[in-house]
Formats: sequence, C-alpha cells, structure tokens
Amino acid sequence: MSFDMMERVRQGLSRRQFLAGALAGGAALTMTDKLALAKQIATGRTPSAQDIRGVGVQPGIVLMALNENPIGPSNHALQAIAENMFKINRYGFGRGELIPALAAADGVELPAPPQQQPGGDEFFRRRPPTPYLITASSSQVLELIALAYLSKGGGELVEADLGYLDLAQTGEFYNKEMGIPTNVIKVPVTKDYRHDLPAMLKAITPKTTMVVITNPNNPTGTLMSYQELSDFVAKVPKNVLVVIDEAYIHFVREPNYRTAISLATSNENVIVVRTFSKVYAMPAMRLGYGVSSQTIQQKLRFYMTGGPNMLAEVAGVAAIKDLDHVRMSQEVVWSFRDRCYDEFKKLGLEYIPSQSNFMMVNVSKDAMAVVREMRKRGVMVSVRAREKMPTWIRVSSGTEAETEVFLHTLKEVLNSTI
Repeated sequence: MSFDMMERVRQGLSRRQFLAGALAGGAALTMTDKLALAKQIATGRTPSAQDIRGVGVQPGIVLMALNENPIGPSNHALQAIAENMFKINRYGFGRGELIPALAAADGVELPAPPQQQPGGDEFFRRRPPTPYLITASSSQVLELIALAYLSKGGGELVEADLGYLDLAQTGEFYNKEMGIPTNVIKVPVTKDYRHDLPAMLKAITPKTTMVVITNPNNPTGTLMSYQELSDFVAKVPKNVLVVIDEAYIHFVREPNYRTAISLATSNENVIVVRTFSKVYAMPAMRLGYGVSSQTIQQKLRFYMTGGPNMLAEVAGVAAIKDLDHVRMSQEVVWSFRDRCYDEFKKLGLEYIPSQSNFMMVNVSKDAMAVVREMRKRGVMVSVRAREKMPTWIRVSSGTEAETEVFLHTLKEVLNSTI
C-alpha cells in the first residue's frame, strides 16, 4: 500500500467514527448484562457465565479476580484517546494538564506558575515543583521506593503480614536473590483484620528505613481512619519513610472520609501512592502517581528512567473530570458489596466487611479447590494469603449480572463434593 493510500485510509477513519464504534461496543456489552438479568427474571433461571458479555473480557467469562473495574473506562477518556491518537508522532503533546487536574481533585494547592515573559515561548517555560510525581502505574512508584530505600543494602521494612506486600516481597528478593541485606518485618493484623498500628510502631528499629500501610488494605479491604494515620505518622521517626498506598481509596463509602494526601504534603517523610487502574478503569494504560515532599521525589527520580505515555496522560485528565463515571464506578462496587453481604449471611459464610472493590469470604473448604471448580464454570476469583487464610477466597466487584452468576456458581460449588 502506497503512502498516499495509507494517508487516505487514515483520514477516512475520522475521530468521530472511531469513537462511535468504540462506545457502541461498550454499550452493547452493558446491554447484554441487562438482558441476562431480564432473562433470569422471566424464566426463573440464574444466568451462567455463558450468558455474560463483560466489558474488556472474552464472552462467557466472569472475571472477578483482579480487582478491576467491571464497567470499563470513562467515555470521555476514550474520546481523549481518539482525539489524540494521531499525534503520537510528536513527543510533547498533552503534558501539563494532568497535575492540575489531580490537584483540583485532591484539594491540593499548587505553586503559582511563573509569569510568562513578553515574547517568551510557553512550550519551554519551566514550572515550579509540585508534590506530584507522575509515573507509569503505581507499581512504578513502588519500584522506585524499593530502589531508593532498600537497594543500597542495610534497609529494613515494616509491613502488615496481611498487607499488599509488594515492597516486602521486593525486599525479600533483594535479600535472597541479589545478596543485598534487607530485613523485612511482618506485623500481624488485629482480630478484625486491620493494621495494628501500635504494634507496627513498636516494630520500628534504628535500622528501619520504611513502614508500609495499604489503605484500604489489600486483601482484607479494611480501612484506617485519617486520625489513626495522622497519630501514627506523628510518632514515626522522621528518618523513616511512611508509604501509604491508596489504590482503592475512591471506594470508601464514608461520605466525609479524609484521605492521607494532606499527610504527604505536610510531612517530609510521607508518600501517598495512587493509581488510575481502579476507579478510573485504566490498568492497561499504566498510569499512577505519588504525592510527597521534594526530598522524597529527588531520591525516587534518581532511579526513574521513564514515565507514562501521552495517551495515558490525556485519558487520565478526562477520567478525573468525569465525575459521573467515578460515581457510577463507586455505586457498582457498593451494590456488589451489599448484595454479597446479604447472600453470605444467608449462606452462613464468614466475611470481612470491605471498603474496597473486593472482599474476602471464608468458604470453609480448601480455597484453591473452590477456585479451580469455579474456573471450570467460567467464574474467575482468587486466593490470597493462602498460608494464613487457607479457606478464604477473594472476589472482586462485578456488574449486577456478573455478581449473580458468581453467587449462584459459588453456591453450586460449595454444595458439590470437592
């Protein structure tokens, strides 16, 4: 195909046509879920996984294992991608809007940009530092933290033994596989599966370089209050980094809940880690950020070799501003949690009340065996903390139809001889 012909094809695929096709596909998937529910009501039959056409997953699969957003990304984010996709031959488009959008959403006041000089070029104007470090996913922030605070050797990390444990596992890898002496201290959680902050404080030694808190926690879904975190930070030695991972913070149902952002902007030793993978439904775009002092940022930037791509950034700006989509994502999760609570109570199953888009439930059988049987039926859930919680599974939020299929399949598997 000649260059001219390729150009005509490219121009023929207008942004409006591209967007219309993408959005129509998403709408059709959502409608199928509604039809599946209507089928259940009309026939009295609970739909199986084969009736489900989930957003972003192949037909016949109910994917409730990876803490993903079941309704897909904001249409405005898709539109931003469509409007900018033909600019990817340029390096600089799209930069500069994401941090102000984040700051507005987080209630953070940014330093005023310097006034542009007469005849100056806006493209080259230097902007003052901000508390935000934009990265290619929250995983990149955690990787940078590990490199900056553990990889030099002699580092020590304190984390809950039922926490996310990404940094703890990295520390253990450094120690066992890289020969870098790193000590990992795992502190048991409380009886109600929350971080035991007094015990974590006592676990800090003169060698400790960081303390990690995931809030809401993964996999337990439990939440620490702002006051608890504030009191904890005030007692942690100032030479110890406090990492607060808020990947799931948008799913907290308490209307006046205060996040830890202000702790990061007012303390030199606190960093809050966030992601666009959950409420904004863009894990494949790889976009995240950290909020911290310049002291912390300088240490992290030393190891930073790349960041997010421009399509991710413009999609991120649009996603932040689409408050209707954020609310819809929250309500889907809250509805999922309420429905599961109700059914688990009827089944007599122990569960952990969650403030996240997933929850843990005790199936009173070998969890891995239950997971395998459910996967045979097209329903994907997961096992977490298998050694400490061998009969518990973790299930991520789904649409109404997906949730009904999950509950029906779970009952079917629990009543089988496994």
